[in-house]
Amino acid sequence: MKRRITFIGLILAALPLMAQDDAFEQFRKAQQAQFNSFKDDKQAEFDEFRRRVNEQYAEFMRQAWEQFPEQPAEEPQEEEPVPPVVYQEPVPAPQPQPKVEPELEPKVEPEPVAPVGPEPEPEPTPEPQPVAPVVPEPEPEPAPAPRPQIDALDRPQSQIQTAPAPVAHEIPVKPVIIIVPEPTPAPEPIAPVKPKEEMPYKNVSISYYGSIVTVAFPTADVLKIRALKEGDLADAWKMLSGKKYDITVKTALDARKANNLCDWAYMEVLRAVTEKQYGKTNEAVLVQAFLMTQSGYRIRLGMTDTKLHMLIASKYHIYGKRYTTIDNVRFYIMGDRDEQPLRICKAKVDKEQSLSLQLARLPMLGEEMTPQRKLTSRKGVTATVSVNKNLIDFLGDYPKSCINGDFTTRWAAYANTPLDKKVQDALYPVLKKTVANMTERDAVGIILNWVQTAFVYGYDDQIWGGDRPFFAQETLYYPQSDCEDRSILFSRLVRDILGLDVVLLYYPGHLATAVAFTGQERGDWLTYNERRYIVCDPTYENAPVGATMPGMDNKKAQIIVLKK
Repeated sequence: MKRRITFIGLILAALPLMAQDDAFEQFRKAQQAQFNSFKDDKQAEFDEFRRRVNEQYAEFMRQAWEQFPEQPAEEPQEEEPVPPVVYQEPVPAPQPQPKVEPELEPKVEPEPVAPVGPEPEPEPTPEPQPVAPVVPEPEPEPAPAPRPQIDALDRPQSQIQTAPAPVAHEIPVKPVIIIVPEPTPAPEPIAPVKPKEEMPYKNVSISYYGSIVTVAFPTADVLKIRALKEGDLADAWKMLSGKKYDITVKTALDARKANNLCDWAYMEVLRAVTEKQYGKTNEAVLVQAFLMTQSGYRIRLGMTDTKLHMLIASKYHIYGKRYTTIDNVRFYIMGDRDEQPLRICKAKVDKEQSLSLQLARLPMLGEEMTPQRKLTSRKGVTATVSVNKNLIDFLGDYPKSCINGDFTTRWAAYANTPLDKKVQDALYPVLKKTVANMTERDAVGIILNWVQTAFVYGYDDQIWGGDRPFFAQETLYYPQSDCEDRSILFSRLVRDILGLDVVLLYYPGHLATAVAFTGQERGDWLTYNERRYIVCDPTYENAPVGATMPGMDNKKAQIIVLKK
């Protein structure tokens, strides 16, 4: 009986709690419904906004397209490279010897003169004996001149010069400063896109450097440009703006995020996907331009009598691409350009953003690791690295570029690009362990010597037929590298491993670096932003921290600022 009463009591006590839970659940559902209604209303606003933007864009396309003067493709300037130099340890000056006073010769007493007597009779002259001929001894051959001591790598001797070690000195100069703009994030789309679930679609996949990228297209995709005329292109644009193609816009944006695609990679992925869907046709170009516009990029459309072109605005001057200037902005013509006159539509959207070529992030590509490469410095530091061949191929195809026509700015883009995470995981622990418990100067010196002596020097014109700067990842892969490649790699390692600021030093025909230590260090130095940067030259083989390579004039050097 007592148990029954206790059980009933527990039920009665729980009733208010159950009522509270039920009320809370009802409140939660009401709040969720209100939130969903708010999202639906907001999405409806986004959809309406994007519809109006695209309708205005299409109406602008119906107007007469204009012709703008085209400029030929630019190529990077090439300079005569400065050969590498091998550092020689200074030879101590000979010590002066103590002066030795000459000893006085002893006084010689004259010998006594013997008395004169009768001359003795001469002794008989002996018969002459035959004399053996004298054969001169051969002179010893001169010893060969000593050769400079370099590491055992197979490097051409004709490329190596030797120079005596300079006396460390301070050069307080204020060179020209080159500051590259900070990388910008990917642009925001015109508006968030939410496709209707009932719209049927099909997936179109392509392989992008070993990575499978998928974008969806409507199953009933009947896009067709009737003719290359303003009105027909405007009608096709309005068709793409319909709800049916929301799935294409949404999955393209999802692919950009999922694969960590930079601006250039995203544009190239869209080109490959649209060409797979439509072939190498004008429809493919139009859809690529549409998706780029919806994603927030500043593009323009141009057409000849037979061909449609997409033009992309870039913050960088892109080498190897013809361009035209519209409203003081350079637009680069994508695709193969013929000689027919190009008419361009100036339609645009608000907040559109020019394409950036700075690789603030590396794309996620298929993994194909290369055989391990063993790199040993003259001071005995050994690191073994393997890199992703797909990433090497991607970086090799990446366009050469600069900012404001100054080709020195391109090196900052290379130096600011991070190393792949797998390469960092293999390389950084080895170098960090080696320099652990060292002073900053000694630690920088170890990394500097590793870059100076673990790699084989090679001239770009002999290997590549022209200038070919490397990203840090590429220097770890290719068998030969030059001054700019080593400086880019060294600057990356010192910033990542030691956390010190590094700038690039540009001399005509040569690229070096300078490091900002936390304390005062001896050696050649330059000043930037009221901080002292000590010269470190990754091409001056075996040279210590603070030594400027012979022939370099620090008073004419240009500082290229890097991000930390």
